[in-house]
Amino acid sequence: MDAAAATPPSLHLSHWAIRATLVAILAAMLLLPVWIVAFPPLLDYPNHLARAFVLSHLNDPHFPFRQFYRSDWGAYPYLGMDASLAVLARLFPIETAGRVYLSLCVLALPAAAWFFLRQARADSEAASFWSLLIAYNVFFLEGFLNFDLSIAMGLLALGLWLRWLARPGTVRWVAALVAFTASYFAHLLGFALAGLIVVAYLALSRRPFRDWAWSGALALPGVAFYLHSSRVGLTANKIVFHGLEDKLDSLGMILHGYSPALDWISRGALAVWFLASWWRNPEFRWDRKWIAIAALFFALFWVIPWMWGEEASDLDIRVLPFMFVAILATARVGRRAMALAIIPLLLFAGRTVNVARHFQEWQPALSGLARSLDVVPRGALVLPIVEGDEDPIERPFTHFWAYGVIRRGWFSPYLKDAPGETPMRIVHESYTPDGFWNLVYDETPDWKQVQNDYQYVWAYDVPRFSAPLAEIGEKIYSSGALEVYRIHRSSDDLPQEPDRSLNKQ
Repeated sequence: MDAAAATPPSLHLSHWAIRATLVAILAAMLLLPVWIVAFPPLLDYPNHLARAFVLSHLNDPHFPFRQFYRSDWGAYPYLGMDASLAVLARLFPIETAGRVYLSLCVLALPAAAWFFLRQARADSEAASFWSLLIAYNVFFLEGFLNFDLSIAMGLLALGLWLRWLARPGTVRWVAALVAFTASYFAHLLGFALAGLIVVAYLALSRRPFRDWAWSGALALPGVAFYLHSSRVGLTANKIVFHGLEDKLDSLGMILHGYSPALDWISRGALAVWFLASWWRNPEFRWDRKWIAIAALFFALFWVIPWMWGEEASDLDIRVLPFMFVAILATARVGRRAMALAIIPLLLFAGRTVNVARHFQEWQPALSGLARSLDVVPRGALVLPIVEGDEDPIERPFTHFWAYGVIRRGWFSPYLKDAPGETPMRIVHESYTPDGFWNLVYDETPDWKQVQNDYQYVWAYDVPRFSAPLAEIGEKIYSSGALEVYRIHRSSDDLPQEPDRSLNKQ
């Protein structure tokens, strides 16, 4: 009789009860920051949310969106959030749907990392606790939620592929095919980086041609969709490489949060964890394949440009989450791993407290911005003018005006409209001053055009524009760095108060 058969059923039940309790506690901790605040303070998040709201209400007669926007769905490689919210918005109010999507992101990444690591190294479950530290990674905090989801989808696809590689079968191959195709629709770079790991692993493992052929076929749907519908990134008129100092600074983004001290402690603790795992441990083994793959991604970080084209920035740091998880797959620790799991668990608890506290600290300022929505009529033409030189994860004000699109049916020219990427086009022509996307206005806006094309200006942290704005309008609200101006126009041009059902989401 083997040991498993000799184990009483009550002990099995106790073991699974403990695991289930731990998973429930960790999931609750992951979800806590998202659900305890009125406004998740994530940079791009309101813009994405507003675009999804517009797409779901284009034909709603209670909103004026059809005269300003149109839909443009296609097999683009960045539809993860738009497609998810298109479904969730049918079940929940849009802001609740957004929280559900955020919850999916923070739960999916550590879950996918755990699944991947179990396939990469069957005894690496304890190492997967480190992936909890990247659930609230820099991409999530900046609201780059398509790429954030693509990390999880890429790791899931790799895990399913490794399962197929270990025991080939039709069902397993089809599961991997679906996951890789889903990773394409989440984000092109997540799809490409996962594919690079497949190629590197096959080469390092010296697998036969059959494995190469079937593995390559997993990418065919994504590649076909890309060549047919998008081809984003094939040309670039602006390529920017960072220097050594900026690269060294960017390398720290692998564990970047709201507390620099906690970031440094986390990075140091990871090194300590490896040292403690190796020191006088006869069960410790290195995995050369995953060491080589982690080294490959480290080298890629140094040679990839920071920007490709006008909008594709932060390219180099996007390899870091995959490199981080590959590092966790490099070592077999043995029985000591469970005892050492206390290190990432304690760090995760500290980072969760820090994120939740930071989210709450932003709420008074964001509530002040939210009150500005009520002083502007429904259906108004609103121009945001925003500056800010803070760390991107400290700029939740940048797209906060987008809540006016959701709650008040505003038109704004800065909802993300990127052909081949997003499924919404702006059809209303209006003046858009240079500077919004960089948060720096090197040239003074043409105030005459602003007056001709807009009814209100939502101006954040641009006090030098207060005087010219006062000449073409009147300030009707202020809160902190925010000033809202009603532009002088004929009364006939002002929007009428539509049905109260605009407040119903």
